Amino acid sequence: MPEIASRAGVSKQTVYKQFTDKELLFRGIVTGVTGKADAVVGVIDEAFGPVPAATRDELEARLRGVARVYLDGVLQPQVLSLRRLIISEAERFPDLAADYYRQAPTRGIAAVARCLEPYVDAGLLAAEDLRLAAAHFAYLALAPAQDRALFIPAELPSPQERERLAAAAARAFLAAYGVTR
Repeated sequence: MPEIASRAGVSKQTVYKQFTDKELLFRGIVTGVTGKADAVVGVIDEAFGPVPAATRDELEARLRGVARVYLDGVLQPQVLSLRRLIISEAERFPDLAADYYRQAPTRGIAAVARCLEPYVDAGLLAAEDLRLAAAHFAYLALAPAQDRALFIPAELPSPQERERLAAAAARAFLAAYGVTR
């Protein structure tokens, strides 16, 4: 609590007035962050663009952009720190961990699934389970960099490496779900 007060530039008494104990403070922090999930969904929607891509090449470019947005969002140091903290406290606060999961990763994947639907309808993608396809895409993009960043936070991938990972995720996703004509 003293460290939080110091970083916030307030007295310990002020922190304790707002949050009577560490559990309430932790819950407040997690709830505050998960409340920003709408912004993440908006960024995903923007990356897919206002009008669906008409060709496979255009779709690959959009997917690359979405993968990059995902990487840039999830690899922020404060996001990684919060994920580490929530995971480490998941057994003590299962409701909070589940709420974070529903509000952050699950909503992002649902947004991707919704944005992929026009491509299935247009015959550019073949996916019986759009949520599963969206999860595959998200974790193709995120898994290598996020896993490393969670364990080695000082070695985040460069912008060039993020671009390479985003392009590889888009290609792999289209190899699995893309329809060739």
